[in-house]
Amino acid sequence: MIRFSNWTLRLDSKTPKPRRKSDKMIWVLCDFDGTAAALDVQNMLLDHFLGSSWRDVVNSVLAQGLKSSTYMPLLYKDWPASKEEMIRVIDEKAALDPHFPRFVEYCREKGYHLEIVSDGLDIYIERLLAKHNLDDIPYTSNRLVFEDGKVRIQSPFCSESCGLCGNCKKQRVLAARKANSRCVVYIGDGISDECPAGFSDIIFAKGSLLAYCRENDIEAVPFGDFSDVLGLFPEALASWLKSLTIQES
Repeated sequence: MIRFSNWTLRLDSKTPKPRRKSDKMIWVLCDFDGTAAALDVQNMLLDHFLGSSWRDVVNSVLAQGLKSSTYMPLLYKDWPASKEEMIRVIDEKAALDPHFPRFVEYCREKGYHLEIVSDGLDIYIERLLAKHNLDDIPYTSNRLVFEDGKVRIQSPFCSESCGLCGNCKKQRVLAARKANSRCVVYIGDGISDECPAGFSDIIFAKGSLLAYCRENDIEAVPFGDFSDVLGLFPEALASWLKSLTIQES
């Protein structure tokens, strides 16, 4: 695997899955924790290794109007677990939404560009995607670096203009616009999804993201898991493209 400053590339022996030429016309950006993953994996790891004390740190930071770029370095400053210990807990307690792999196949069949945008950690995203042979899906996230028995966090996708979230997901929406996408679909459930959702065309939302959309009069499609997304996606996209055609005519 090779990492550049703004992306992740995987070099391996796997044959890339075929995609249609129109794959960049429809961009699907998907959150990971609590969305592609069945639960919030980062919260689970924090609970497992730190107990409940970390929640006070996060709540204090949020109360100041700040977000993950401030609290994540605090949480991992004196991290007590090794990489091997974390992977063991991930294997025992974390899983993808059982319908997410089918959704990935759906996007591939249709030629849609799908990527994961996460304000979580690379360690469990890579682990869970690899378990389902989905490790060719591009993603952006924060990174845990293990060196000399210590852990430090890197946030290479933090926005210089805002800097609130460790991973500025809005930048990927802007990348989709720059690539002349016809439609940007956003799927998420939490605080870090609020900003990018506000700049997307179709939003699938649950949890606090759904509450945020309703409070701010942002149209969103409610969902519970990816079986719902699979059922609702075709109609939502068709409706959007129809409205776009009318606007262009």
